[in-house]
Amino acid sequence: MLGKDSKIKSEDAETIIGSGVKVEGSFNAFGNVIVKGQLIGSLETQSDLSLRDTGVIEADIKAKNAFIAGEIKGNLGIEEKIELASTAKVFGDINCRVLTIEEGAILNGRCKVGGEFSNNSREKKKLKEEPADLD
Repeated sequence: MLGKDSKIKSEDAETIIGSGVKVEGSFNAFGNVIVKGQLIGSLETQSDLSLRDTGVIEADIKAKNAFIAGEIKGNLGIEEKIELASTAKVFGDINCRVLTIEEGAILNGRCKVGGEFSNNSREKKKLKEEPADLD
């Protein structure tokens, strides 16, 4: 995905959630997904996600690539590239290899960009408690 012209076309999408549609629950797909409506729960696809400017997602997301023009409340674990359009509003953490942000986009969360990809955007470090030295 390299810019606005590379958004998923309707004919290339396996699933389209239309602008008048609200989906709740866990949503899993193998192919490209276009969201113009509302999705609440979780979203995972092995391919690309395109969230259009009318779309709202309240879910943690896993995908190969993502083009975001709508609103997301949730964490994104994207294997390759995330593009945030000027109309994008993201309230959550992002983990990806490449991130592009157009002027005007809103991003409120932590970002981990580049390096090794991890599907867990909130990696927790295990803290080992050491006994106090009483000597």
